[in-house]
Parts: sequence; structure tokens; C-alpha cells
Amino acid sequence: MINQWLKGVSFENKLFCRILLIALLPTSLLFYLLYSYDLSWFIKVMLAFLLLAVIFYGAYSIKQQILNHFRASTNLLEAVISGDYSMRTNHQEGDGGLEELNRLLNKLADTLAEQCLTSKEKQILLHKVIAQIDVAIIAVNNVNCVSLMNPAAEKLFNCRFEEMENWPIKALGLHDVMSKECRKIVEFEIKEHKKKVFLHTDEYFEKGIRQQLIFITDIQKLLREEERQAWQKLLRVLSHEINNSLAPIASISETLLQLLSTPDALDKVNNELGDDLTEGLAVITERSNSLNQFIQRYQQLTKLPLPNKALFDVAKLMRAITLLFEDATINLSNAPLLIYADEQQLRQVMINLLKNALESMLNKPDGQITLTWEQVADRIKILVMDEGMGIDNKDNLFVPFYTTKAHGAGIGLVLSRQIIMNHGGDFTISNRKDQLGAVASVYLPANDKN
Repeated sequence: MINQWLKGVSFENKLFCRILLIALLPTSLLFYLLYSYDLSWFIKVMLAFLLLAVIFYGAYSIKQQILNHFRASTNLLEAVISGDYSMRTNHQEGDGGLEELNRLLNKLADTLAEQCLTSKEKQILLHKVIAQIDVAIIAVNNVNCVSLMNPAAEKLFNCRFEEMENWPIKALGLHDVMSKECRKIVEFEIKEHKKKVFLHTDEYFEKGIRQQLIFITDIQKLLREEERQAWQKLLRVLSHEINNSLAPIASISETLLQLLSTPDALDKVNNELGDDLTEGLAVITERSNSLNQFIQRYQQLTKLPLPNKALFDVAKLMRAITLLFEDATINLSNAPLLIYADEQQLRQVMINLLKNALESMLNKPDGQITLTWEQVADRIKILVMDEGMGIDNKDNLFVPFYTTKAHGAGIGLVLSRQIIMNHGGDFTISNRKDQLGAVASVYLPANDKN
């Protein structure tokens, strides 16, 4: 009944009314006693008024004290919500429920203040890192409009974030990469200049709404530097090979011209100069043929055909190849394993690797070669392990025409790697960890029919 009557009344007013209702019984008893005593009506009225005033004042003061505590807690929570963590509630030391509530509110404010400070410090660190890295970062909201650009992105697109904020992403020419996750090298035009970049997209959530991030790495300079270094290595090898042929040709030609420039040279051709001319012309012919073979090997490297793939058994191919090396000790497994590749090109690769392995063990006649293959996940791994001297100069392994062999061409490993790469695989050479020697690792797709 009382609850229905107080329905819709504030908590502090309900508390005020309940205090008055509680005081109703003792107040009625005191009024009865005053009425029973033989006192003047003036005194009775004054005492009754004083009693009512004390009851109302006590109830009102209790209401105000509770209301003040509520307002202090409310002000603290409002300050925390607005980001002000400096306000605290005043409370007396004790074990009461209100003191415990105030302590918890102050502890909450301290924790949030510490977390806010840590978050701001991390944001400052993150902004400094983003501002300094060379990767262009662009954030795109759920309606495909620009919401963030770091300085690298501003420099790449030659614009300011303040100018592009909330603009459609298609204004930067990147709308085609927003449909799905992307990781690829693309070339597009920026301010009438074509740039080759590595583009990577990812996503994040803000207030439960999916947003997208675009990372763009300008690889133009990197590619040009790699290209420059590759040309430098190639030109060094070309210069070395051509000079080795042209220098003796020029020297012998000059010597022959000097011999033939004497007055009686023609008379001596059939006598003393005959052997010298024959020997000199033989050297010129040999070096010319060597230079011609060098050019032909270069053409072979640049005109490698694409693989003609078919399904075949790796074990059968390996057994056939080992028959070509009857004098070598080659340990191989007989486990059958099907692969989809160009059998002839893979045969050429394996012959090159086995030849290299044998040549690395010239000083170790009892050395053995271990040839293994297995399927690991969606790739086939082929290993050629020897017991030679290992690799001394890893940097020049795949430099065209570089060789440490007396009669080497310097294209075997380069050609082998190119064949494997054309198959969509990978090819590495490293020193063995279990003992002295080298291991050539070939990785090929297991059943790639694309």
C-alpha cells in the first residue's frame, strides 16, 4: 500500500516519507502524553510544534546528507565519463557501506586515470612510429571514405590529409582493392607518374563497425637498386669473360702484324714465321669460339621455355638419372611420389645438382651423395646432400657466369633456379648442419595443374 502510494517519487523523497511514517507512532504517543498532563494550552502547543520541528528537521537532514553523497558520487562518475579523472569523493575512514562505496569509486577513478595516461602515451608512441615509417597507411571507414593518412601516404599521393579527409577512396584510385583482402604488387598512376608498389589491405573494427586499412610500400627505388646491382654483377662477369677473349686476340694480332711488317716477312712466312702464324691463329680461333659459346650460353639462359607439365613419378625419374653416374655412390629412397611438372626440365636440374655434388667431392673419393624426396603439406621437397667441402661464397652462387671451376660455364645453378621458379617453386643451397658438405633444396608444388 505504501509502495503504491510512493510510486514515482524520487528515492530521497521516499526515504524522507518513510522516516516520517516511522516517527508517526512515537509522535502520537508524545502528543497523548502532552494532552494528559495538566499544562497550559500554550505550552502544549509549543511543545507539540517543537516536537514536529525536530522530527521534520531530522528527517530532512538525513535526506540531504544522503542526497549530498549521491550527488558527489554522480559528479565523480560524470567527470570520469567526460574524461576528467582528477575528482575524488570525500569519505571518513570506517567499515560502513557508504565509505566502502566511496573508496571503490576513488579506486575506479585512479585506475581509469592510470589507464588513460598509458593509453595516451601509447597513442603518442604509435603516432610517432606511423609518422616515421616509409609505408603509406590509409584508413578507410565503412562508407569507403578516407579517415586517416600518415605522412608517408601524403607524400606518396602528394596531398594533405586535411584535404582528403572524408573524401571517397576512389579519389586516390584505390577503390578496386576495397572488395577483398589484397596482397600484390601493382602499378598505378599517381599525379601523372606511374609507380610500382606492394599493396596490402587489412581490416579493423571501430565501435563494432568494420573499417579497412591499406598499406602501400613504394618498391620503385628498391627494384631499381636491385636492378642496378644485378646489372653491375652481370656487367662485371661479361667484362671479365669478353676481356679474357679480346686481350689475347688483340695481343697476338698486334704481334703478327709487327712480324708481317718487316721487308722480308713474306719470304719468311713459309720458313721461320710459319709456326708462329699457325700458333697465333689457333689462339685467335680458340678464343673466338670460346666467346661465341659464351654468347650462346647467355641466349640459352634468356630463352628458357615455359614448363610443359605432366604427371610422373619422382622415384622413377631419380633412378633413371642415377644410372648416368655409375661411378658415384648415391643413396636414394625408392618411395613412389607423383608430381605435376616438366619431367625434362626437372631432369636437367637434378643432373646439374648431382654434377655439382660430385665435383665438390673430387678430393674425397669415398664421399657419398644422399638424394631424398617427400611431400610436406602441399609441396614436394627434394634434397641433394653431398659430403664435399661446403660453400665458401654464398653471395655469388646465383650470379650468371660466375664460377670457381676451371672449365665451368657459370650458368648451371642460375638455369636450375629459373626452371624451379617457372614451376612456382623455390630453390636454395646451404651448408649442411650435421656434417661437412652442402645441401641443395628443391621445393615444387605437389599437384599444381594451373
